[in-house]
Amino acid sequence: MSLFPKPSSSVARVRTRAAIVCVATAALLLPAGALVSAQRPEEASAKADREPIVFTIDVAEDLAGKFVPTFVKPEHTQPERGSFFITEGRLFPGGTIEGDGATFDPNRSGHIGVWFCRGTHLVAASEIPAAPLWVDSAQLFILGRQGKEQLSTEGVEGGGTVTRIVTGGAGNYAGFIGEQRQTFLGFNPTGGVNLRVTFILRQVVR
Repeated sequence: MSLFPKPSSSVARVRTRAAIVCVATAALLLPAGALVSAQRPEEASAKADREPIVFTIDVAEDLAGKFVPTFVKPEHTQPERGSFFITEGRLFPGGTIEGDGATFDPNRSGHIGVWFCRGTHLVAASEIPAAPLWVDSAQLFILGRQGKEQLSTEGVEGGGTVTRIVTGGAGNYAGFIGEQRQTFLGFNPTGGVNLRVTFILRQVVR
């Protein structure tokens, strides 16, 4: 998964080298005798290893083929507040969807993973996209062909940009939590949402 920055031994080595360079540079700027109070290389390395991992991906939902809602009452003809749903889409490298993605096919080639979303409507379907918040959901991002790299998130969704909680991960993201910054781009030809998602991840310090 070279498309994303990942926690790995190579990343740790790069961060360690960068931390040592920073300490050496700081030493040149310190008055004589002050070096004893500067961070030692191993301390700077530990701090560098806690720097957030940040990367961006695009999401294209396949509403026509994957969206399945339930209705609150049998007589309803659309999802209302309280309706449950499950939906699915594909993941693409960040920046793949141009503009609002009105002509973007979520089933086109070049995807780098799949996206599952389940949740509850906060407003009726007819109020979307005018309402500020649409659903309260849980999302699962499965990256790569093997499906070993996974991230799960919780929170609300709507127009504009929202911040959600990264609750955990698997594979190279095991032990990471953080934030998901989700921006609504527009709707694709299936009626599904196009999203740009930036992950800001930090490893849990034990």
